[in-house]
Amino acid sequence: MAAKILCKFVAAVEDGRRRGWAWLAGCWALLAVLGAGCAHPVAQGPSRNASTNGQVPASVQFRNVVHEAGITFQWPALPHPATIRDIFGYGCAFADFDGDGRQDILLVAEPHPVLYRNLGGDTFQDITHTAGLDRVLGAWTGCAVGDVDGDGFLDLLLTGFRRLALLHNVGGQRFADCTVAARLDPHNHNKWGAGAGFMPLHNANRLDLVLLNYVRYGPQDPKLCEILPGIRTACPPSAYHGERGELWQNIGAGRFKEVPPDRCMAHTSGKCLVVAFADLDGTGRMGFYIGNDGEPADLMLNRGPSGFQNVAKERGIAYAASGKAMAAMSADWADYNRDGRLDLLVTNFSDEPYAIFQGGDHGLFTDVAADTGVAEPTRKPLGFGAKWLDVDNDGWPDFAVANGHVYDAAEKMDPLQTFRQPMMLFYNQEGRHFVDLVPLLGGELAKPRLGRGMASGDFDNDGRMDLLVVDLEGHPLLLHNETPAHNHWITLDLRAAQAGNRFAYGAQVRATAGGTIFVGQVSPASAYLSSSDPRIHFGLGTHVRLDRVAIRWPDGSRQELLNVPADAVWRVRQGKAPSRATP
Repeated sequence: MAAKILCKFVAAVEDGRRRGWAWLAGCWALLAVLGAGCAHPVAQGPSRNASTNGQVPASVQFRNVVHEAGITFQWPALPHPATIRDIFGYGCAFADFDGDGRQDILLVAEPHPVLYRNLGGDTFQDITHTAGLDRVLGAWTGCAVGDVDGDGFLDLLLTGFRRLALLHNVGGQRFADCTVAARLDPHNHNKWGAGAGFMPLHNANRLDLVLLNYVRYGPQDPKLCEILPGIRTACPPSAYHGERGELWQNIGAGRFKEVPPDRCMAHTSGKCLVVAFADLDGTGRMGFYIGNDGEPADLMLNRGPSGFQNVAKERGIAYAASGKAMAAMSADWADYNRDGRLDLLVTNFSDEPYAIFQGGDHGLFTDVAADTGVAEPTRKPLGFGAKWLDVDNDGWPDFAVANGHVYDAAEKMDPLQTFRQPMMLFYNQEGRHFVDLVPLLGGELAKPRLGRGMASGDFDNDGRMDLLVVDLEGHPLLLHNETPAHNHWITLDLRAAQAGNRFAYGAQVRATAGGTIFVGQVSPASAYLSSSDPRIHFGLGTHVRLDRVAIRWPDGSRQELLNVPADAVWRVRQGKAPSRATP
């Protein structure tokens, strides 16, 4: 009987976390008295056994090259006990800010961001001062990247706690603050900024801005909460009133105007964290998913002149398979099972598994995390940055997750929980099942860290996707993919004809090779507070070319390429034949 009671209380602990700490303290007090085990999955620690339902490659290799690359920055140790603002964390970005064909590295931090220029190979140079970023001061959290004014250089947006900055890229050499000139508020209307992203949502020639806000956190709001007698840590999001995001339309000349909330954001849940763009109905108009912290997710379909419609509940994407709202720190789209439809990866809080929303008929989604082997090993970790990437170029998208708790007293709250947690790298077994490779790989990926932001990109242009990861209490991880190159690959660097959207944000690609379908889109905003390499990368397995590449450009025009050879980065300018891109 005691064991049965224990199981019920353990299964309900996470509900108690959101309803209030007094109720949760009662749960843990009873657990301490009962001292019994339970077969409920919540009581199991992160899986360390890679059970295979297919082949798992022994050759996948990632090596942390952050020190040899010359990246010396590290985030300082947190105060303890840490508040919700202390543990919120930071984002990062891969982006080619100087236009030389190489992905540079941006690390969001306080009091200013840090920028490293990619000099080639695995060498980076700190150019924060020469780029003027050491003068951009604030409590920064996240970033978004896009060419706002259409001059051919990627501009930078920084979000923060009661701070916002739009930084114009001046010829790839430095950044100039144009926040006020863009009609944005440098203090973000005293809101706590979270994720953000650029995408043409009204006009194919201009990048609009989705700006997410988190919760109200003022002087009168609680900073620490007592979980158990004598144990104080960060308060849960339920202790705060949520804020909604904002949609800003690019009206040209580097200026924005806010879209009236009743046309979009008034219909969202609030406590926003992450935005991930997609065209799910094939209209050519990009919509977006908003992941929220403990509130139902939002799926905003772009209805053109009619505004945006939230269809998350109707489409089956607002809640996890359990029926609960998720703590959706990260979200990313990919076609993991190669059926030609986009699927969505979403991370979650501890004691609640991550979700894989598989796209189906009529635009409906089904959470298949349990069926694909993802639910059980992700039940205890707390996931932040997450990205799809094909780690061995076999043609099946895998995914990586940066984990880390938000309560620095996690071990005292739950003996099966930890504050710092290892990463996870789920290998895709031909669209049927996923296996976490980290227990097999060990090394840097298995080292417990306080994971937050994550970006993916091929920083050395060798055709293998690399990772940049934020460790909130240490150096970033620059994970160089050194998997043996047995398979083929292709990277498409698209350039639109319109001057206002030169980097073709919102372009969609559908390619085939020997009957295999590959789907991609130009959309760097995803994962937690971060921005990734905007180029489209496909692992091709044994295929030596793409037989057909169909591109739908942001202006709705279509272009077809035939017999595009593998193992190269191809620059594709709208309406022209592709050319090899060489940095």
